[in-house]
Amino acid sequence: MNNFWEYLSRIDWGSISSRLAMWLLTASLALLTLPIPTLQSLYLQQWVQQHGFGIGLTVVLSACFLGAQWLQWVLYKATYKRRQLEQTQLMEQKISLLDGQERAILREFFLQGTSVIKMPCKHPAVSELLRVGILEQAEDIQHYAIEGPVGLLRLNPDAKKRLNRQALRLPEANMSDEQRKQLQAARPEFISTLNNSNRRHAA
Repeated sequence: MNNFWEYLSRIDWGSISSRLAMWLLTASLALLTLPIPTLQSLYLQQWVQQHGFGIGLTVVLSACFLGAQWLQWVLYKATYKRRQLEQTQLMEQKISLLDGQERAILREFFLQGTSVIKMPCKHPAVSELLRVGILEQAEDIQHYAIEGPVGLLRLNPDAKKRLNRQALRLPEANMSDEQRKQLQAARPEFISTLNNSNRRHAA
């Protein structure tokens, strides 16, 4: 029942078919359920008696139409929730099995202290992180002659909650010079390449 009322609140009442079906259902039910004295005072008793079958058929057809739309909405919602759950499970599984390249890419968001980073979308590790939903597109993809398709990417909010220092192999405390050098050496090659490319385009 809660789903039904939620559905009613989300119906696109701007749709002519939805509005017509609801008005027909409401009006037909009112005509069939109004007391006889009320129908008499409205001079509708004889008309309702003559067209009772048509009014009843209107109730059935309108209810079936709205019921079909409600069922379609329930199925869509169930499918959406299932896909969302599958995507979350896939994301969690991937985070627990990150390889060195993928981990280095994700570390960039923490090392640079930024929420969006420009990355080559065809890079195998970047492409995989996009596929499982850990990374998502923040802006339209741009195409460069050398780098190919490059997009401004960000961390999925759900993934960001699950990416801790342990998962990214980041030191828990302040980094030593040696640890900083190791992380710098492990940074993706395309970071410096894209930075140089940006300087060339700016020039």
